[in-house]
Amino acid sequence: MTGFTFKRLAASTLALAVATVSLAACGSSTNGANGSASSTTLTLGYDSDPAPQGYDPLLYGGGQRLFYESVYQSLFAEGADGQPVPELVSSFGYNKAKTRMTLKLKSGVTFTDGSKLTAQLVKANLDRRSNSKLQAYSGFAKGGSSEIAAVEAPSADTVVLTFPAAQGSFQTNLAGVPGTMVGAKAISDPSLLDKGPDGSGPYRMNSAVKGSSYTMSRQPGTNAGTYPFRTIVYKPYLDKNARLNAQISGQTDASLLDTSTERTASSNGVSLVKNGGTMLDLLVFDKTGVSSKPFGSKDVRLALSYAIDRDAFVKSVAKGAEPTANAFPKSSPGYDPALNTRYAYDVAKAKSTLSRAGYPHGFSFTITASPTDQAALEFLQNGFKAIGVDMKIDVTTSTGRLFAAVNSQPLGFIPLTMSNEIGVTAGVLVGGFANPHKTQDPVIGAALGAASNASGPDHAAALKKLNGSLIDEGWLIPVAEQYAYAGYDAKALKAPTYPGTDGYPLLSSFKPVG
Repeated sequence: MTGFTFKRLAASTLALAVATVSLAACGSSTNGANGSASSTTLTLGYDSDPAPQGYDPLLYGGGQRLFYESVYQSLFAEGADGQPVPELVSSFGYNKAKTRMTLKLKSGVTFTDGSKLTAQLVKANLDRRSNSKLQAYSGFAKGGSSEIAAVEAPSADTVVLTFPAAQGSFQTNLAGVPGTMVGAKAISDPSLLDKGPDGSGPYRMNSAVKGSSYTMSRQPGTNAGTYPFRTIVYKPYLDKNARLNAQISGQTDASLLDTSTERTASSNGVSLVKNGGTMLDLLVFDKTGVSSKPFGSKDVRLALSYAIDRDAFVKSVAKGAEPTANAFPKSSPGYDPALNTRYAYDVAKAKSTLSRAGYPHGFSFTITASPTDQAALEFLQNGFKAIGVDMKIDVTTSTGRLFAAVNSQPLGFIPLTMSNEIGVTAGVLVGGFANPHKTQDPVIGAALGAASNASGPDHAAALKKLNGSLIDEGWLIPVAEQYAYAGYDAKALKAPTYPGTDGYPLLSSFKPVG
């Protein structure tokens, strides 16, 4: 669902009420007739509406980081290499058994509502982890491999986390969206987040037109060397061609571009940077047959994987991508080339596996998707038809229907940015929106627990085992690894950079030329 981008959003029903102040003036002042950016305003073309459910960052996935890092801060942030670095934390450490993590907090941090960063506020934030609507906290849920059993605030600047199981690198789980802190007033009254953010980030939101434009102004005291633009305007374009045209015409200074449009962008003078790590997956929501009985069989899910001609998929509908049957990107230490061989295109094997599951004549089901994904799904539809499976495609531009499909349908076509293999597995695939029926799988659970606690030479082997468990248990069906592209106006901006294998540039990497 690259148009609506479930890669960024987790399922929730929280209503949104945002201000509808016109941003026409801001939009027109950002880019002149010659397409050059002003020295004070940056306009970013975004590939989704970053706040369809309100401004609580914990409602969303890591893909919304580029938007939310402007108005919020996290306990840990993604560094230039993709590894977690302290942001609201000044120092941290573990006990010998790695079942307790102690955080020392920075001083002098103020939120939009005027409240201050304290250990008690961090505890209040993390104690919201029992709220099932806050999908970014789902990785910390009870019974999970990354469960937080307790949060204590023994002093004003000290937070202690206790875990039921040893955690070797829990700072990774607290980086970005899951570690984001919300101000005290919004914690007391979450409805305030329907109207606007309550964070401690470098910018404050001035105004918003839902689904159209969001304007941020730099906070007094913010380091202008790190965040040089006084104003940032985020403009969502769900249609990839509209987003491309906005960049070519100078309506935006930089944009998140689709792989299929990068050649057109380049030929029209748009400068490009790219990064790997975005996996195009069929995500299996239903592993127990709640919404579609056949999906309760692992063999059914594996049969669909065998039925996909990944090489042809890339050549026809995902040019520039790389075919893969891996859950993790090629640059990951957990990448396993053997999976590409094990799940190679094989119609006969797909049919026999389907027959073994009790469906020799196939079955039918429905998948709901945005118009952006229609061509990709039609390709997969033809492959499934060859083994007797009828995948009906329900195309919609309705955000509500796309959200509802997670609970009512067995599959979704969703790009996942695997910049943090353990975090995405724990917070999206096992404990998040991709597992709405809360299915437990002992094989995946054991592999996730081992990978979470592995370090040194054991880390790569544990990640590889986790990768294999996700595929062999049929929890997701990878199709290709896609490069993420950002287009920018090189006359106005330096080339932005990506942290590690993340699919979205760092906000702080956007710098004016000169």
